[in-house]
Amino acid sequence: MEKINISKLEWLAGQWEGIQGNGIYHEEWAIINGKEIVGKAYMIKKGEITSFEKLKIHVEENKIFYVADVSQNPQPVSFEMTYYDESKFIFENHLHDFPKIITYEKKDNALLATIEAEEKGKVKKFEFDLKLVTR
Repeated sequence: MEKINISKLEWLAGQWEGIQGNGIYHEEWAIINGKEIVGKAYMIKKGEITSFEKLKIHVEENKIFYVADVSQNPQPVSFEMTYYDESKFIFENHLHDFPKIITYEKKDNALLATIEAEEKGKVKKFEFDLKLVTR
């Protein structure tokens, strides 16, 4: 994959939200010093935050990584970028249990985030259809 500048992912910056099951899912992303994109993801159900993740996209050794820090994992999990174009990027870590693949796809002022993995021959997949709330 060609070396890309993380600034090409700046369209992700902002606050995104969408209905997910019986709650509202949020992702918030900000660019820090043009070198990394930091974020957080959380679900709100009945007015309370029910899950929280710290997220980061950064460059390390000429590769781009997505790092998720979630309470159920003993340490943050890294996913390496394996695909990029102007409106879509994919991160993968096939050593992780779930997810193994994380995809972000821009569609006008909407974002489709997908997490997936194959388990016992079946694909387990969750989609988050998000709208841009603030930039």
